[in-house]
Amino acid sequence: MKHETERMHLLAALKDLKAWEVLNPAGGAVSVRLPDGNILMSCTRLAFDRWDASIRDFIVLDPDGRIVEQTGGLGASGTPMHLDLYRMLPRAGAIVHTHAPYALAFASLGLPIPSVTNRADAFGEIPCLQADDSAVKADFLADPVPLDLPQGMVQRPDVAAVTLLHYRPQLEEIIAPRAEEMQRHGLAFTLYRHGAFTVGRQLEETTDLMLRLEESARTAVLQAALTGGVIFPNRLYREAERLSLTDATTVPPVSSYRTRRVPA
Repeated sequence: MKHETERMHLLAALKDLKAWEVLNPAGGAVSVRLPDGNILMSCTRLAFDRWDASIRDFIVLDPDGRIVEQTGGLGASGTPMHLDLYRMLPRAGAIVHTHAPYALAFASLGLPIPSVTNRADAFGEIPCLQADDSAVKADFLADPVPLDLPQGMVQRPDVAAVTLLHYRPQLEEIIAPRAEEMQRHGLAFTLYRHGAFTVGRQLEETTDLMLRLEESARTAVLQAALTGGVIFPNRLYREAERLSLTDATTVPPVSSYRTRRVPA
């Protein structure tokens, strides 16, 4: 079995993310770019196993998704998105995908996550990419179209259709143009009703970015509870405002980034 050091590294990251309650049985995946350019990725079904992983529960894929080494299962259904991100972002060294609960609250509404803490400012914009996965899957099953699925992923074309037909164009439009930002910091985004992604230059950075993302989402939700539903990315309450927090509800919410909402 090759890449034992990197496997142990990923395994430790999984345990930390689980302990910090951002990785749960709802799903997720982690991956790293190996020195030879191949991708080491967690296998599908680990979420169903409560993330009780071993160093064998990873798969090595080439940049096109072909199997290089398989010691466990196949890559998760999100494999095409990982491969696309590595292709679009040359500096990307690791990707973390989780269904962290507070980030998911924003994603469930198609809302970007505002940066309300200094730790989240390093992200820049945190958009929500949008596709109605239930409708896409139903349409695909009713009228399938040919898809080029990576060899090393679980063969679920209806699930892959969401990424290949709907999220890939958004990655090209919204995320790929920000590749140069990765000289300074990692990137993050969420998927509508699905979860959160962070992309960093190495695994520790990428894991930390996921914690920062969830921290900002959690703080934004708690901030709204204090202000009566308004989120302020950067505003200090003065004494008079503290005495009358309900006045804040008359101020429109502020966000550094807006994405198109899914039509009702």
